[in-house]
Amino acid sequence: MTKNLINSLFICSVIIAPSFVFAESNTGVSTESNLTSFLTTTTSNLKTKLLSPNKDSLLQGDFGFTANGLVKDVGDVVGNKHHGSLNIKYQSYSDTGVYKGLEIATKVNDEEVLQYSIKEALIEFKYSTSRLAMGRTNLNWSHADEIWSLGKVNNRMNFDYFEPDQEGLIGLFYDKKFSNGISLSAFGSFLYVPEMSQGLVIDKDAGSVVCKTPWCEAPSPSAEIEGRNVPIYYDVEYPEVSDVVLRQSLGLNLGYEINKYVRLSGFYLRKPENEISVTAEVSAEADLSKITAVVTPQFYYHDVKGGNIEITVSDELKLYGSAISTAPNKFPDSKEPFIEYTGIKPKKKAEDYLSGGLLYNNGDIKGHAGYIARVSDFDTENDILVNYPRWNQAVHLAVSKNLSRKIFVALDYKYDMLTEDRLTMFKTSYSYGPSIVATIGVNMIGSSDSKDSFWSKYENNDSVFSSLKYTF
Repeated sequence: MTKNLINSLFICSVIIAPSFVFAESNTGVSTESNLTSFLTTTTSNLKTKLLSPNKDSLLQGDFGFTANGLVKDVGDVVGNKHHGSLNIKYQSYSDTGVYKGLEIATKVNDEEVLQYSIKEALIEFKYSTSRLAMGRTNLNWSHADEIWSLGKVNNRMNFDYFEPDQEGLIGLFYDKKFSNGISLSAFGSFLYVPEMSQGLVIDKDAGSVVCKTPWCEAPSPSAEIEGRNVPIYYDVEYPEVSDVVLRQSLGLNLGYEINKYVRLSGFYLRKPENEISVTAEVSAEADLSKITAVVTPQFYYHDVKGGNIEITVSDELKLYGSAISTAPNKFPDSKEPFIEYTGIKPKKKAEDYLSGGLLYNNGDIKGHAGYIARVSDFDTENDILVNYPRWNQAVHLAVSKNLSRKIFVALDYKYDMLTEDRLTMFKTSYSYGPSIVATIGVNMIGSSDSKDSFWSKYENNDSVFSSLKYTF
């Protein structure tokens, strides 16, 4: 069996799993932290809000259409020609300190694939120095995880890898602030919903896997063995839903505010990985007429820990530093099997990152300059069954500005100095009145021809796009 077959089945192991376990259940929630609000590039003058007479409820959103074919042959991949979107956010406040939130995002591409996410579904009880919440929301515990979309703490929405957004975790959340500057946050859950990779179509009868969005990658339908191109039949073993969702998570975050200018925090999480892994038992017919790969999901727990430092220089400028470390278990479900599995199985490695940067926001101009370094080892030659890291030694520069009440521009650039990966995003928007927004922009991925990386397999997902949205 050749290395090409192993690589093909590894793609199956890291891509299929997130899509088939909950083909009908991609849900998620997010609430904005101070850092998220500081980073956001959406402008209030491009949105209007519907308030009740008592101003205790708010409904806002947008729907629109985006075409990615302004330049011929750019971004000419499956599912990347055009898409429609609908986003709705509802917030309800009460005098008793109760908050209810619901945020839904949907997207339909030219392959008629519906992608959807319940980004928030939360009820929250606020008191003078504490908060209790239940539902699904982001844990805003790691700046590195949030800014660089590492997906170690919170789930990623995965509609678009340029700007993946976060979904969060399901459970109970408790925050408490003390008068001496110490703060405590706790998270606990018995429910688990993994990240989804919507767009893969799995035909169990035909044993085929086809991708219909630009951000998923289907495993190869065949492999070369002994000079012959042999078709691969994929038999995906679907687990019971209860075997997936009934998994516990627990986390604690401690913070200390030295004064109003400096804040330190550290956290620990014990939870299942956001991405599902799989094993594959492979067999070939004696006459090499077919290869059968029996794919089985595997659920690995990992320990996630890290810390942040935030320094408020002024109302407009903040500095931050962030560290995050993940240590996955060697065996799925945290249990050593009685019988050692002999098929193709994922290889787990610890990952450690250091990050830092500065944020600027004066209400009109917003900017970010940051850096992340992967300080854990990764062997690109021998670690065939390990996911490529998204970022290794990367810098990030972003700036956005309201040129006027109607015109908005934004530029975002990331460059990995180790792999030479480059992500460039530029857009400019024009507001027609209070509700209609027209945008044109460019999203580009660059990678080195001589180096394999996370982004190299998506380098054709460029787009030169135009969009028209109605906001409310």
